[in-house]
Amino acid sequence: MPLTKDTKSQEKVKPAVVESAQYENETREGLKPEPPRNQQEPLAYRNKDGTIKVYEEGKAPFVWVRDSSATKSKAERDSKSPTASLSSQLSRTGESYTEYPKPDRDAFTGEEVVAPVSPVPHIALPGKRRQDIMPDDMTFRDIDEHAIGAPSFIKEDLAKLVEYLTSVARTPVEQVRAFFMWITHNINYDTAGYFGRAPLQQTDAESVLKTRLTVCEGYCKLFEAFCREADIPVKTISGYAKAFGCKPEEDITKDIHNAHAWNAVFLDGGWFLLDVTWGAGFVKTKEKKYVPKFNNAYFLTDPVVFLTDHFPASVNVYANCESGKEWQLVVDKISREDFLKIVNFDKHGKEWGIKPVTHTKSIIHNIEYELDVVLRATYTEMLDFIAFMYEDDRKLDQFTYTYMLNEEKVNVHVCLPTTGVFALQIYGRRKKDGRSADYQPIVKYVLQCVKAYEAPVPYPAYHTVYGPVSDLKNYGVSDVGATFQEAEEGEIILSVKPTRYVDILPKLKFGNHNIDLKENCFVDYSDCFQFINIILRLRYEGYYRLELLSKPEKSNQFSPFVAYLIKCKKACTDGVFPVSKEYALKYKCCILEPLTKHLPPKSDIFVCVKSQVATKIKCNECDLEKVDDITFEGTIKTPAEDCPFSVDGCDMDGVYHTLYTYNTVIPTEM
Repeated sequence: MPLTKDTKSQEKVKPAVVESAQYENETREGLKPEPPRNQQEPLAYRNKDGTIKVYEEGKAPFVWVRDSSATKSKAERDSKSPTASLSSQLSRTGESYTEYPKPDRDAFTGEEVVAPVSPVPHIALPGKRRQDIMPDDMTFRDIDEHAIGAPSFIKEDLAKLVEYLTSVARTPVEQVRAFFMWITHNINYDTAGYFGRAPLQQTDAESVLKTRLTVCEGYCKLFEAFCREADIPVKTISGYAKAFGCKPEEDITKDIHNAHAWNAVFLDGGWFLLDVTWGAGFVKTKEKKYVPKFNNAYFLTDPVVFLTDHFPASVNVYANCESGKEWQLVVDKISREDFLKIVNFDKHGKEWGIKPVTHTKSIIHNIEYELDVVLRATYTEMLDFIAFMYEDDRKLDQFTYTYMLNEEKVNVHVCLPTTGVFALQIYGRRKKDGRSADYQPIVKYVLQCVKAYEAPVPYPAYHTVYGPVSDLKNYGVSDVGATFQEAEEGEIILSVKPTRYVDILPKLKFGNHNIDLKENCFVDYSDCFQFINIILRLRYEGYYRLELLSKPEKSNQFSPFVAYLIKCKKACTDGVFPVSKEYALKYKCCILEPLTKHLPPKSDIFVCVKSQVATKIKCNECDLEKVDDITFEGTIKTPAEDCPFSVDGCDMDGVYHTLYTYNTVIPTEM
């Protein structure tokens, strides 16, 4: 029943409050349940003298007049209101109210009720995450297309515009999405007013609709107006934000230009955060230029992510906004000092749910020699990552390499070239975008190195992750072993476990040198395909990249299925392998002896070759004896100095083809 002047002191009007949903029992990275509140919190009341008492400080009350009939149509109620577009069902108990602006008086008639702008639930942490509401880019495709395609003739009429935007929305979440999309695609930032080159545009919702030009306060007010028209509880939050170009650990709270405002909406039993201003684009401070660029990362952003660049705080220019630490919407609140230090992920890092595992601060101090940074993709399937270091504007791409620890985690390894300060920028690509897609920036760290190697050895430049491809089984391989290997004596054997017969081609590269190393690799199929061994003889000390290529199912093209990073501590002196020819693969051959290309002239040499296809094999025109189903062996005499010779084989057709080639060289004294 509406209050009258005779109402007892402290009697309160209690419009219905949307109760929070039951939360899951488990804690989920900064989100955990709060105890349920059984009582409804009063919003406003009027004492016996008719004085307005508002329970939320700084919130100007509105006057709501109770309609005489609960069945009165919305059109009839709106026709009485000078602010018809804000007509609302306030109590949700059957009583209908129409909103009027606050009159210039403190006493009201018996038919009048005082309340804040909208029913405001208590601050409840969101029970869902962004990926629960928006699992992929296409979730709101129809809503987005509908919002962006709004006809121009309704764009200055708030009520008609909201009616159009919500006409295809089935849920409050979809309505909020439509509001977000329309505003971000139709309102531009008032850089002239912000930087003082012209008078600042008005920030009320009606003015913003007309001029299409405003600052963050206007973006928030327009979004608020949309939500109120749709009866969605909404708040504007004030504080400080790490804007475009902000430096790591810079105290942004000292500059009023870093003051900012954003919104919170109550959906599915909890409050969600969004930033319509940053969703529309960004401002280049140095150029004082606005860049319109849609940013999906700031739609219903997870609070732990939003808090990396938005810090709720009291700001004089936004005196009527919410600003308490409770609007961090996380269980463990952080201080201003922690906020300034926390690492701030780039747009795609936020949107794809990439989180730090090892380093949560933007500046990594006191690094000695080397560093490993581990990131985790929480809900996006990532294809690969790369990382580069920068010293001022100079790019250093030979002192980092990346490899996947598992399907979710990536390890970025850094070898600091000298002491000093460096920037580490990490990039990534999603699986759904494929290998033809561009890498997108994920996160940037500042590295402060206090100790470095005197002469660090650079890594081979490799613009993707080391390790196996994600569809390894498609290549007929189930295991490839460790990604990083060390060759103590210059020779190393790597084992690959196949699931079927596969042909493997090795591709070896030393550092960034263009040296032909084909003859330093040898593929050993002799283990009856239980394992395939790749033997390497490394001629130089330093780092090598080895890629193994094979044909995936339903393809005739060789492509890499794994990449290794190999450190050679001591150069190998055993010489190179014999040259393998095309028919060595076709005949499924493996030579066991001799495994050195250069042999002494006029010497007796034992030869042993295995083949699953060849019916006859000869070496230097001498036939080898077939000792079992697949093994051919015998002793031959090598020709004179500098004479090449070969191992040849044939199948049932009797036509011989070269399998391996050798040369004779007189050994030199070491």
